[in-house]
Amino acid sequence: MELNVVRKSFLDYFADLGYLQQAESSLIPRNDPSVLFTTAGMQQFKEFYASPLDAPAKSIVTVQPVVRTTDISEVGDATHLTTFEMLGNFRFGEATSLKMKEMAIKEAWNFIHKKLGVVKERVSATVFKGDKSISGDTESEGIWQMLGVEVERMGREDNFWGPTGEEGPCGPTTEIYIDGIEVWNLVFNEFYQNQEGNFVKLPQVGLDTGSGLERLVATLQGHRSVWAIEPFVSWVAAVDPKREYESKIITDHLRAILFLVSEGVRPANKGRDYILRRLIRKIVFLERRATIKTDISKLIGDIHRFYATSYTLTDPEKVVRVFTDEQTQFEKNLLRAIGHLDRWIAAQNSQPTSEKITKLAFYLFESFGFPKELLLEHLIDLGWQFDPEMFARLFTAHQETSRQGLAGLFKGGLADHDPYTVKHHTAHHLLLAALRQVLGEGVVQKGSNVTKERLRLDFSFDRKMTTTELKEVENIVNDKITKDLPVVRQEMSKTEALKSGALAEFGQKYGETVSVYSIGNFSKELCGGPHVTHTGELGRFEILKEEASSQGVRRIKARVN
Repeated sequence: MELNVVRKSFLDYFADLGYLQQAESSLIPRNDPSVLFTTAGMQQFKEFYASPLDAPAKSIVTVQPVVRTTDISEVGDATHLTTFEMLGNFRFGEATSLKMKEMAIKEAWNFIHKKLGVVKERVSATVFKGDKSISGDTESEGIWQMLGVEVERMGREDNFWGPTGEEGPCGPTTEIYIDGIEVWNLVFNEFYQNQEGNFVKLPQVGLDTGSGLERLVATLQGHRSVWAIEPFVSWVAAVDPKREYESKIITDHLRAILFLVSEGVRPANKGRDYILRRLIRKIVFLERRATIKTDISKLIGDIHRFYATSYTLTDPEKVVRVFTDEQTQFEKNLLRAIGHLDRWIAAQNSQPTSEKITKLAFYLFESFGFPKELLLEHLIDLGWQFDPEMFARLFTAHQETSRQGLAGLFKGGLADHDPYTVKHHTAHHLLLAALRQVLGEGVVQKGSNVTKERLRLDFSFDRKMTTTELKEVENIVNDKITKDLPVVRQEMSKTEALKSGALAEFGQKYGETVSVYSIGNFSKELCGGPHVTHTGELGRFEILKEEASSQGVRRIKARVN
């Protein structure tokens, strides 16, 4: 049975049993800041287990796309996917756990055995054996035994689920196996775990089930790998059949990228935006390392056509544009990073130490925006030892330096070292460079003041800026933020700095040794810091006001958010 057939069979089967078919929820969880993405079908129904009368129906069936960020590094093996479809049926406000379990287990068994035609000999189940906090699930065990299905008792790690986030409904589970492969997890929400970690018995119980569609279909077809089913086989072959491992990762990531961009996620350096950036950059990196050239536009179009009949997805051309914009920026950084890495390797007379390798890795991350995860994978491929704890210490120290700045050296108008003050300071540099690009190189800085609420830049110019000029400046700054340019600090003599083209603030006194901050190839100024590490951290730039400061000097107030 194929993916589309099993998906429809599942929905039709439970609809015939009286379940309300509910549309999938957004991949961006509603009112749940504890997780980046929707990771389970029940997330949109969490509140109904404690308040069943608020549910749109007593029983609901869905097919929910989910994103599991913990699985990204495992993609390419037989079973892990970044995004997959989760079949789920749910019940709220059942009077007793026994009645709910009888109904749920028999419904699941009939779907597998009668609807999908799986013989009893291929099926087994597990139940929660209990621990010092919660007793064993003898009710589920007895039901399976009555059906003649082999059942095994397992511990909390295997057969107790939840909650999603810091608190919520949870309970024992029974897992269904076909040919020894777990294909369906039935969760009996009998408890509510509060933020203190205590379990409270719910007055009414609920059902939450989840079955990964791709794994179920692969198992039904007798495969051990989700990559052995269509349309995955064709998509992987379309990338590069000779590079199967890399092609699986590229296909998986493009599928996830399509769903994330459809949710309005865009590449950046924080939270779910960083996950999208990581996925795109992993594809670019793999293509370069494995000499693969994927037809991104065609493959995204093929994936879109397959899923568009089941889910609301954005125009594939828009997804391609997001991908290629990020790809262009990263390829520039990657070329510089790999060039530096190759020169460094050539200069080594012997196997470098773990400490030297880790310091090199951090430099590549700090200076070129080389994602930490890709660095680790690449260094491991080279057979080098990498110290992740040392990398973490360097990263923490770097963040602290960015927050505190260089005491005694910086006198450029920062009110404090709040993270937003630091962001506004970096945006200040971008603004000055954009003004010089739009109004001419005669524009120089005449003064500044930077707080966590906004930045203020005074600059030489003899007339009021037009609305068009202001909009152009604003667009340029936002373009540089979107491109996630690296912010790099170098120390050199003042003479050397000025010869290199670095700008100095008018009237500012500098020592013989200065710090020069470069933002890509766009901005270069003498400055003591602190700054963010990449422009993607800034957010949206907005000009608030442009006005006269004094004769021949204009003033702009702006902010990032």
